[in-house]
Amino acid sequence: MKREFDKLSFEQKRIKEVVKHIQICISKSEHYEGYRKNPNDKIYMLMNQKDVEAYQKSYEEIDIFLKQFPHLRHVVLGELKTKSSKNLFRKLNEHLKDFGLKQERIAKQNDSLMEEFTELRHLKNNMDDYLGREQRIEKKPRESILRQIKEIGEEDRERESPKNRGIER
Repeated sequence: MKREFDKLSFEQKRIKEVVKHIQICISKSEHYEGYRKNPNDKIYMLMNQKDVEAYQKSYEEIDIFLKQFPHLRHVVLGELKTKSSKNLFRKLNEHLKDFGLKQERIAKQNDSLMEEFTELRHLKNNMDDYLGREQRIEKKPRESILRQIKEIGEEDRERESPKNRGIER
């Protein structure tokens, strides 16, 4: 659920970011079309260079967005070709509203699961109290098996070797 909620939030955020680039593409499309008709026209390029570059950057951002979310490709590209920004923004707003509804549903589901989880935790604690179990059992940190074998080996060697009790030879 968390992943789905985060995914929806990310897509919602990206749609809001790409709207600005869509607006730039729509407003600068005439300049870019003039540039595409004759890319060698230096005078046209000098006059409209900033507009053409802004269009290209925005189109690159839109392309990246469409690669991230291919299910919106037909909506965005279709409306960019017809240059009808009203329909495009209306469709994107509807898409964002759907995301809002999905996020609300996920949030409600998460809240109900959290309530159920706390109830089950209280029930478990009550059962543990009733049965006399300790709620928290402290665990000893595990020691390395190799270290334990070495310690046992050293103890065995000490037992086997004769102890020098102050007797000189």
